[in-house]
Amino acid sequence: MERRGYVYKWLSYTLVSLLFILVQCFGLVHLRVWGVHPFIFPVLVSTVAALETAHESAIYTLALGLLMDLTMVLPCFYTVAFLVVFVATQLLSAKVLSWPFFCCMLCGVLSMVCCSGLSTLFLQAKADFAPLSALMLLGKELLLTAPLMPLVYLPMRKLRRVFDRE
Repeated sequence: MERRGYVYKWLSYTLVSLLFILVQCFGLVHLRVWGVHPFIFPVLVSTVAALETAHESAIYTLALGLLMDLTMVLPCFYTVAFLVVFVATQLLSAKVLSWPFFCCMLCGVLSMVCCSGLSTLFLQAKADFAPLSALMLLGKELLLTAPLMPLVYLPMRKLRRVFDRE
């Protein structure tokens, strides 16, 4: 693929990601069930990491992590969490699973577990946060986010197919 193709490809990924960021920030945060809302940012990172090459998706992961850290309370949390998700996704997608849909769904669940586990570690360091309540929170978030995982996968897969044909 030529340089122009890479620019269009990642500009398209950026625009779709921006759309998902807007959906998360202005829509999904208001959809509360059991006191939690769906959280699609880790799923977004794992989907792109599973579909794209390691070098390209690493840059995407760092950029999205830094963007999230600029807008959130915990400094450097999402950059670290998304890098852990990226490494786990790359290992799974390259070594274990070859079917993109199932790989992205499994990596999406794994990304939610990684982010929840890391946030539990951060919260445990700051305050008394029970592991059982963290597991309950993870279960609730997974139940709410799991139906949205294919909605993240489908446009990203479509972009991959469009730019792979060129």
